[in-house]
Amino acid sequence: MLKKFTFLLAIVLITASISNAQWVNMGVFPNADATWKAQVNNAIAVDPDGKIWIGKYSNVAKYVVAPSDTLKKSVYLTYIFNPDGTQASFSPIFQVMGDTMYSTTQRGMRTNIDGNIILTTGFPSMYIIDYKTGKGLKRVLLPSTNGPNAPAVSSTGTIFVGTVFEGQRPVEMYDQNLTLIGSAITKAPGFSRAFEVSKDGNTIYWAGYTTKKVYVYNRADEFSNFTLKDSIMIGAAVESFAWRPKTDQLWMSGGSNNDKPDAGSKFTIGTWYAYDVVQKKIVDSLKLAFTDPTKPDERPRGLAFSNDGRTAYIAQFGTSNWMSQKVVQVGTDVEKLDEIPTGYELSQNYPNPFNPTTNIKFSIPGQGFVSLKVYNTLGQEVAVLVNEFKSAGTYQVDFNASNLSSGMYLYILSSGNYKISKKMLLMK
Repeated sequence: MLKKFTFLLAIVLITASISNAQWVNMGVFPNADATWKAQVNNAIAVDPDGKIWIGKYSNVAKYVVAPSDTLKKSVYLTYIFNPDGTQASFSPIFQVMGDTMYSTTQRGMRTNIDGNIILTTGFPSMYIIDYKTGKGLKRVLLPSTNGPNAPAVSSTGTIFVGTVFEGQRPVEMYDQNLTLIGSAITKAPGFSRAFEVSKDGNTIYWAGYTTKKVYVYNRADEFSNFTLKDSIMIGAAVESFAWRPKTDQLWMSGGSNNDKPDAGSKFTIGTWYAYDVVQKKIVDSLKLAFTDPTKPDERPRGLAFSNDGRTAYIAQFGTSNWMSQKVVQVGTDVEKLDEIPTGYELSQNYPNPFNPTTNIKFSIPGQGFVSLKVYNTLGQEVAVLVNEFKSAGTYQVDFNASNLSSGMYLYILSSGNYKISKKMLLMK
């Protein structure tokens, strides 16, 4: 009986540890009684300080736009919130580079390589805004009379921007001075609210949400042309994209009541899916909380992650009362660090001794299947911290031993033909 109980306990522990970290929707952000909470959202971004920028699609407040103007005009606002839900000192913004935003909708936002905010509007214009002050730094009038979609930016600083309307103009590239470089795609397919690019800027993930797929364009280098190479997310009506920090995951929305995923596909409305671009498969998901699932206009219009990747902020388009939402990740998660691996390494856990949590860091020089498991002194497996395919890199993971008794434990990293082990001491 004791052996059977021990076996069942081990199974419970293993099952709990194998389960990936879960995403929990915390509801409206920053609070449920804010007067602006039902205002239609169309854009969202998170800056290096962790502030959440939310751009409104609807004209939501009234201001006197000039001392000589006796009329108050409805304007479009950008709200900026601290992670605790309080507004930044310069929030809301209604004027950028002298342009009062009473005549334009806010189309999309991205965080630039320097942390500043790139904003596209239906004027159509593109701005770069200082994330510390809210002041406009640069602007460019976009050539199309049709509204631009949410921009994308590579780690090399190239800014890409397309249009919502099918075939109206190409996807264009701009430098950090907002000077036009040239066209990346001559005629982008479908109606599109957003797209994304790879870190090196040589791959474009373009979603025409009316075509129910994401088109993958690639080029050999910055001097080459983009060509269509693949299609992913077949059946999904993707309206929004976001890279999750410190991972290879590109998150894409599945569809809405108004633009449903194809029948029979694995995608559902109001859900974002994490596509691992190395494994080329979906590895995670999180959900929008519908206040009224029957409303056709509740749409997953924007997603942005906190800098540690453990909190997701949602911008919803529609007539709901939960237009901005916060989703947090709970449980064990593997974080990729900005460190270049020199070989297979397994660091000593820190702190050690520990109670009840400790951090373990490991490195792999090439992609492959990785397992990181914890054993007791009897050789019994008590926790599985990593058990999946990983790209080359340095990672860290937190181990919570609250369900284990004090004592010595062994943790083993296995990848390919390599196996490394170390000891750690739990003292309660």
